[in-house]
Amino acid sequence: MSLSEIVALVTMTFWLLFAPISAHAQQKDSTQAFIPEDYQVKKNKEDSLLYSNLKKRFSKNRVLNEIYHALFKDVYNQNSAGQEVVKIDENPFQEYEGRVVRKIYVKTLRVFGESVNDTARKAQGFEKFFSALHTNTRESIIRKSFLLFHTGDIIDADRLRDNERVMRNSTILHDARILVVPDEQYPNLVDLLVITQDIWSLIPDVNFGGFDRYDLSINQVNFRGLGHSWRNTFYINQKESPKLEYATTYTIPYIGRSFITGQLDLSFRRQTNRYALRFFRPFLTPEMKMAGGFEMSHDRDLRVTTRGYDARTLMQNDTLPLYFPTVRNYVDFWLARSYKLPFLSPENQARTRFIVGLRFTSINYTQRPVVTADTNQLFRNQEQYLVGIGFSNRRYKRDFLIYGFGITEDVPYGYLATFVAGKEYSDAFGSRFYSGIKLARGQYLNNSGYLYALLNAGAYTNGTAGVSIESNYFSRLYTLPKAKLRHFINLKYAFGVQRYTGEYLNINGENGILGINSDQLWGSKKLALGYQAVWFSKVNFVGFRLAPFFQLDMAFVTPRNQFLFTKYPYTGIGLGVRLRNENLTFNTFQLKFTYFPNLPNIGVLNASFSDTYNYRLKDFDISAPEIVPFR
Repeated sequence: MSLSEIVALVTMTFWLLFAPISAHAQQKDSTQAFIPEDYQVKKNKEDSLLYSNLKKRFSKNRVLNEIYHALFKDVYNQNSAGQEVVKIDENPFQEYEGRVVRKIYVKTLRVFGESVNDTARKAQGFEKFFSALHTNTRESIIRKSFLLFHTGDIIDADRLRDNERVMRNSTILHDARILVVPDEQYPNLVDLLVITQDIWSLIPDVNFGGFDRYDLSINQVNFRGLGHSWRNTFYINQKESPKLEYATTYTIPYIGRSFITGQLDLSFRRQTNRYALRFFRPFLTPEMKMAGGFEMSHDRDLRVTTRGYDARTLMQNDTLPLYFPTVRNYVDFWLARSYKLPFLSPENQARTRFIVGLRFTSINYTQRPVVTADTNQLFRNQEQYLVGIGFSNRRYKRDFLIYGFGITEDVPYGYLATFVAGKEYSDAFGSRFYSGIKLARGQYLNNSGYLYALLNAGAYTNGTAGVSIESNYFSRLYTLPKAKLRHFINLKYAFGVQRYTGEYLNINGENGILGINSDQLWGSKKLALGYQAVWFSKVNFVGFRLAPFFQLDMAFVTPRNQFLFTKYPYTGIGLGVRLRNENLTFNTFQLKFTYFPNLPNIGVLNASFSDTYNYRLKDFDISAPEIVPFR
C-alpha cells in the first residue's frame, strides 16, 4: 500500500469519524409525546448516592413508587447479605405474562450523568459537554435490530428478560432496561418502555514504543449512531519503510432483525497482510432455533520467528533471526439447530435445549516451510468435518460489582454437555478421526458466592490430545465502612500429548500470571492459581470509580517428561488501583506495583500503568463444534 493511498485513507477516516452528523439524522424522543405524565422518568439534581429524599417523595404515590423501584438503583449502598440483589433477580415481567403489547416506546438517556439505574442524577459540568458531542443510537436502530418483540405480541417474561441482557451485552449500549406500563382501563393491554444508554463511542488510543515509533488507534463503536463499529489503527515507524501502516475493522452488529453480525477485517503492514470477511449468528437466547457462521480470509505473514522450524534446520543456520514466510487461505462454515425437550418440566423446558451442529473448515497454505508428520504440523493443509451434539441449560441473574464498577451485570448459571466427533484430511497425517467432550457448570452457592467449572478434553486417533480444566469463583459482596469487597479465585490446569512442533502451553498474562510476557515460560502441561481481593470504593473522581486491589498469582509449567511440581511455582504479587468510567469504551485502567521473585528475564519489581483485560463470565450457549484449544 503506497504512502499516498494511506494518506487518503487517513483523511477520509478522520472526516467520517469527526464530522458532525446532519441535523435530519437526529431523531426526536418518541416518549415525550406519547407516555402519560405519571409514567415519565423523573429527574432530580441530587447525586446518585444521595437521593433518599427523592425515594421518600416517590413512596407516597403507588405508581411513582413502582417506577422508582423499577428504575432507580444505588448499587454502592446494597447490604452485605445481598437482599437487594435477590430482589431485583426476580423476573419483574412474570406478573404480566400473557398480556398483549399495545405500544412500544424507546427512551434514550444521555451518555453521561443520567443512568438506567438512577435517572434522578443529572449531567454536571464536563458531562453535559461530552454528552452533547455524542450522537445517541438512532431509535430506529434500537427498534429494528435490538428488540425481540413487536406490538401485538403476547408478553413472554423470559423473552423480555433475555432482551434486556442482549442489549446490555452489546458493544454500543452501556445499560438497558425494559419497563412494563399496565393500563388500568384495559387490564389485558400493556405498553413497554425501553430505556437505553449508550457508551461514549469514540476514544483514541496511543501506544508509544518511542518518539519515532508509535501506534494510534481510533475506535468508533457506534459510527454515526448506526450501531456500527469502525476501528482504525495507524502504525508509525520512522526507521522502517514504509513509515506508515494501516489496519481497519468494520463491524455491523445485528443486521436488521436477523441478529447476524457482519465484519470486515483488513490489514496492510510490512510483515503481515490480512483480508477477512465473516458473518455469524450465535444462540443469543434459548428461544433462537438457528445459529451459524461463515468466515473466509487470506493471510500473509513474514514475522520473525524460529519456533516453526525443526531442530535440524535450526542447527544448520548460524544466523538468527530466521524469516518464516507463510501465505494462508482459510474458509470456515458452521450451522446449528436447537430443539426443545418435551419430556422436561415446563420450567426446565423453557431454558434447556438439545443442539445439533455441523462444521466444515479448510486451511490451505500456498507458502510455508516443509511439513511432515513429525515437523511443522501446525502449517499442514487440511480439511475438517465436525458434528456436535449437546444439552444446554441457560439462566441469568442480575448482579453488581463483579467485573463492572456499577453497571448491571448478567451472571450466567446453568450447565452444558457436548460431544464432538469428526474427521480430518491433511498432508501431514492423512486421514484421522477426532472426538472430544466439553462439560461446564455454573451456580450461585446460596449466600457464599458463585462457582464455575469447565472440563474440555479431545483426542485424534493418532494420539494427539489435549485436556484443560478451569474453575472460577467470586465471593458474595461484603460491606466495609467506605467500600464493598469481593474475593476472586481462578484455577487453570492443562496438558497435551504428542502436540505439534512449536506448539506449547504458556503461563503469560491471562493464561497464568498477570502482567508478564516471557518466551521462556512454556511447556506441555501447566497449573495456574490466581487470587484477587477488590475493594470497590465509593470515591468518584470526575466520573471514574476507584477500586484498590491485591493480587497473587502462582503457576507451574513444565515439559512433557518432567514432573509438574519439580520446582517452586512462578509467582507474582501485586498491589494497585483500578479506574473505570462505565460510560466510556476504553478498558479499565490500573496503576499496579508487582513483585516477581523468580521469573526469568523479568525484573523483580515492576510498576505499570496500563489497561486491563476485560473479563467476561462464560455463558452456557452451544455454537460451532470445535477442537479443544491448546494454549
